Amino acid sequence: MKSLDVAPMWDTIVYNAGFIVIKPTPLGTQLYLLIRQMTQAANSPDDQVCLNRALGILKKRNSTFRMHVLNRHSFLSGAAYFERGGRLLPKASDCDPSRHANCPVVVHNNWIVTKNAKVYRFREHLMWMYDGSDNYYSSKTRNYLVYTNPKVPEATAARQLETLKAALAIGHLLTRVVILPRFYCRSNTQECPLNSLVRISRIDAYFKGQFRESSFLRHPKVPDAVTRDVQDAEAELLKLRTAASSDLQIASSQLLRMFGSINARVLNVGSLFRVQVTFDDKSEAEAFGITLQEGIRRARYRQF
Repeated sequence: MKSLDVAPMWDTIVYNAGFIVIKPTPLGTQLYLLIRQMTQAANSPDDQVCLNRALGILKKRNSTFRMHVLNRHSFLSGAAYFERGGRLLPKASDCDPSRHANCPVVVHNNWIVTKNAKVYRFREHLMWMYDGSDNYYSSKTRNYLVYTNPKVPEATAARQLETLKAALAIGHLLTRVVILPRFYCRSNTQECPLNSLVRISRIDAYFKGQFRESSFLRHPKVPDAVTRDVQDAEAELLKLRTAASSDLQIASSQLLRMFGSINARVLNVGSLFRVQVTFDDKSEAEAFGITLQEGIRRARYRQF
């Protein structure tokens, strides 16, 4: 940077306005004066468009303008790190800050829209440390529900969302927060996160605090008292599934009899594929059905 005026991050197709290193040189100052003029104009474009236009103008106007792109392996956009890097979900080979291994300097959480989706993605990748006023990670008293998605051809996106609805219903009845499984996309050939299937801003609005990302139990702030207190109840549902001739319908009262007295912090019910939960109380059934209808809306990875 000693000989440069500015060093922006490359954002896959343009220079990135969200992370940029700039020196207080005359031309560095002029760059931001140009950007300010553009953004303050009527019907002005966004700051990233203005940055790229201003860089182009300065390159043409002044041959001494010195710019270099930040290292593309160390400063990564959301598209470069998460998508092109094959990291839709966290992997063992990802960055380990404790060993300073495989770690870029910056990952810009862009190429995905809404604050909700950005926070969710960082949480999924264990890049989010904020515990919040609700002790999102660190609560020692909150109870959880774990379920799995089977990797079978008939587990389409629609079927996986029906399974998600069953899990949310069980979590609602048992007062347990649902820890999501990994989902499957592209005809069951690729593991993917919830934002590949569902609009995160919608599910956050209607099920706030009632679910967690699939990597939740791996987060360093989750207490050992939670991660070590797991009860496997998959066999109980398997018995009912074996007795059912087709899809399993299970009533709320039956669920409460089976699992309501379990005190384990984490209850693992295994696969909920082709399981449907019914409510004995009609008004509760109607209200929860509306919440599901409004909260579960299809979306793609980038949430556009």
